[in-house]
Amino acid sequence: MIRAATALGRITSRVHKREEGLTSPEFAVLLALGGDSAKLTSSDIVELTAMDKTKVSRAVAALDQRGWVKRERATSDRRFEYLTLTEAGGVALGHLMPKIFEAEAAVLKALSEEERNGLEAGLTGLDRAISH
Repeated sequence: MIRAATALGRITSRVHKREEGLTSPEFAVLLALGGDSAKLTSSDIVELTAMDKTKVSRAVAALDQRGWVKRERATSDRRFEYLTLTEAGGVALGHLMPKIFEAEAAVLKALSEEERNGLEAGLTGLDRAISH
């Protein structure tokens, strides 16, 4: 499982480094902010990505410098900062995702149909086991 995750990470990493010059933590934060939640705190991103606070903080700072992340202090508790993608951040993510899907599809195409079906069944089972 670790080998599969590492291999997928390498595929994704090649694309986001080549296309946008992003580090893996920067891409992980961009992806987390591009999800269903409108606003996230750094703590939310730590939980979603399993990265430590320092990596998340550095990634947020780098994305903020690019103008891809907006920071907003919580009105109820000024210690908290909400993060959202800016329009430019959304455009960057929208540019990257099709290229990442293309790279993943190229890898899957190299597998036989039986291997693809086995992989799909294994991932479905893993997702189900983790979700419960």
